[in-house]
Amino acid sequence: MSAITEGNAPGRFDLTMLHAVYGAFRRDTARLAAASEADRAVLGPPRDLWVLFRFHWRAQLAAERRALWTVMRGRAGGTVLDEMDERAVRLIPLLDTVDAALQHGDRTVLTGGVPMLRDAVHTYLDHKETHVLPLIHETLTPFEWATFDVEFRREVGVRGFGVFLSWLLDGAPETTTRAVMRLMPPPVRLLHRTGWLPRHAHRAASL
Repeated sequence: MSAITEGNAPGRFDLTMLHAVYGAFRRDTARLAAASEADRAVLGPPRDLWVLFRFHWRAQLAAERRALWTVMRGRAGGTVLDEMDERAVRLIPLLDTVDAALQHGDRTVLTGGVPMLRDAVHTYLDHKETHVLPLIHETLTPFEWATFDVEFRREVGVRGFGVFLSWLLDGAPETTTRAVMRLMPPPVRLLHRTGWLPRHAHRAASL
């Protein structure tokens, strides 16, 4: 479920960005799991990867909660959303464990904790994509759906959007990249191609 396939059955709203972000979260946790098994597991690159993952994870969940799930709860019924929330809560100690292990350079905890986090994140996102996202089409108005983009941009900030877009598309399948860039206005595409992407590539090469 990490890649966006072209020609998907259309819904009321375009969920391209949600699926792309979830794919990026899966990618990062897989990379972290691979790094946790390497000799450099407690050094710089995993920490830098973790900082980007954790920031965007928090921003995404905060924007979803305010703009989507709070609005949908009274209309879609609570069972599916309650299960999603329970899964999210179970992720918190895993996130905190990895965070602490990276801060303290505890490779033993990192090696055990990251694969557990990866599996839990993937399961959580699979559940959201299968059971929760379809409810968006059934419950939200166009104005309410548009509010999500406003809330997310507020979370990442104006300057942070360039970092977000480059992070989002790092290693993404070509179909996902094309689908995301089609949603961007021409000035954003130009900025991404000439500024944001080269800076991201330079940072990645220096790790």
